[in-house]
Amino acid sequence: MSSGGKSQPVWSEATIEIRCRAAQNQGMEKTETPIRELLDLCLRSEDGRYWEEFVGRTQPLIANVIINTLRRWCEPQPSLVDDLIQETYFKLFDKDRKALRGLRNEYENTIFAFLKRVASNAACDHGRGQKGVEEVEISDQVVLPSPDGLKRVEFELRKDEIQECLDRLPEETRRRDQTIFWFYYEQGFTAKEISQLAGLGLTVKGVEAVVQRLNRFLKDSGIGTV
Repeated sequence: MSSGGKSQPVWSEATIEIRCRAAQNQGMEKTETPIRELLDLCLRSEDGRYWEEFVGRTQPLIANVIINTLRRWCEPQPSLVDDLIQETYFKLFDKDRKALRGLRNEYENTIFAFLKRVASNAACDHGRGQKGVEEVEISDQVVLPSPDGLKRVEFELRKDEIQECLDRLPEETRRRDQTIFWFYYEQGFTAKEISQLAGLGLTVKGVEAVVQRLNRFLKDSGIGTV
């Protein structure tokens, strides 16, 4: 940050790429623990080294999401980006890391999609709180959907009932379909983000088809007629 009252520098695309690559390259000399395993180690251990590695490997992604999201309202300043990075980690670590402990960490890329959502929401909350600043058109808005016929609050209250219903799905695809359902409706992942999870083996349209089928299944079971 410059002194003497001068305006702060704006991060260019090249600067962002350099900063992200530098952060990512810090751990390249050793074999990296898969991020899914690293998060499990962090949550089971009080060893600060695990958390330092977790922050070092996730901060570039969080910073990039915040920068791109802020551009809906303004050119992001480094100090503001740093503040929102801290706010994102605060939300992740608050209340004994409740947000991270509640994540369904079954696939390798799950944590990255979740971090993108938390960081994007932090930046959106800031941008929408600025008076007199118009928001540019949003092409990838983060919105938590809910099954047809269910309001968000009702959905939250009926999770156990929904899970019991999903337990009656055919055994051969039950685990996969339940994973897709909760990622989409509980975590708010998009079909594209879900399709990128390792092990699912579905395209974006394939995920969308599963979501539609599960929605019909719930409606036919009486869940979605509230």
